[in-house]
Amino acid sequence: MRHSGIRRFSRTGRIISAAVVAAFLCLSFCFSPALADEPAFKSFNAAMSYVQENRPSELDVGRVRWVPSDLKRLKDAMGDGAVLHFTSVWGDVTFCDGDTEVNLNPASGINADTLEVIVTLCPQVKKITLTKHLNLKNEQMAELIEKYPGIEFVWMVRLGRYHRIASDATAYSTFHEPSETERMISEDLEALRYVRGLKALDLGHNSLTDLDFLKYCPDLELLILGENQGINDITPIGNLVHLQYLELFTTGTEDISPLANCRELIDLNLCYEKKVTDLSALDGLTKLERFWGNHMDGLTEEEKARFAAAHPGCECVFNGKHATSEGWREHERYDHYRWCLRNSKWIPFGEPLPGK
Repeated sequence: MRHSGIRRFSRTGRIISAAVVAAFLCLSFCFSPALADEPAFKSFNAAMSYVQENRPSELDVGRVRWVPSDLKRLKDAMGDGAVLHFTSVWGDVTFCDGDTEVNLNPASGINADTLEVIVTLCPQVKKITLTKHLNLKNEQMAELIEKYPGIEFVWMVRLGRYHRIASDATAYSTFHEPSETERMISEDLEALRYVRGLKALDLGHNSLTDLDFLKYCPDLELLILGENQGINDITPIGNLVHLQYLELFTTGTEDISPLANCRELIDLNLCYEKKVTDLSALDGLTKLERFWGNHMDGLTEEEKARFAAAHPGCECVFNGKHATSEGWREHERYDHYRWCLRNSKWIPFGEPLPGK
């Protein structure tokens, strides 16, 4: 009898245990959240129907492949102040509502309207990169910048008809040669107001006359303006107190007194500035290491000798063949800044370049 009771108890225990396990699994299934990589709804229409019927104040649709405009329609249908959580796989771009940075370069078909939709879907975003999208106009981006001042938009700023610069670039060159026919004018450079971190700017071989655009580049350390015939007033250069390298040859300037404020200059090229008769404005530039003054026909031999004596540690060249002869571009700083301009990234003189 004792053994029979044990068998009955064991059989009953197994039945109860199985029932408990089944109940636990049922509860776990009913109350466990959806997997993070699975959509909460089978389709956008299903999600919209749910929103229209229930008007939730917060909703997580999970990982979806809906276009940004559909996500915005869904969020708008939820009502003002509602919170929509999502992870959107949109072509080659994946972004979610909690992102602080969004890279839209892999996407296709980005326009100003789509960009603003993404901004509204990602309330925590602080930076959006879209340098591959060349269809965006300066005027469109200016409106978004003004409307969303807390967001850094990294985009391609148009300079005139033929040139663009990334808004986060720290070094830029038009890479024009003397034979260039499509030259920039000063008005083209007003768009530099959107590129606030420039440290190096090469605008040689253009048709600039007014340098007022330099007010957008107060931190320049390198400036090349050679072969811009017609620059009469270089006053804006005097505000560039961090300037170390300046090529100002063949521009037609006469008054170089603004350069007296550029006390960090180490390389200065004023070749072919034939109207200049006096270099005394440069006497306070004690850090000068190289000065090229070839074909400065307005200078007397006495003035050249006086200047050289006032700068005993500076290599002074007055009798070279042309603006860059006698080794002007055979210096390590030339190779340094050319790398920076090619890579749109400024690295201060004296600091090693990547891989060097």
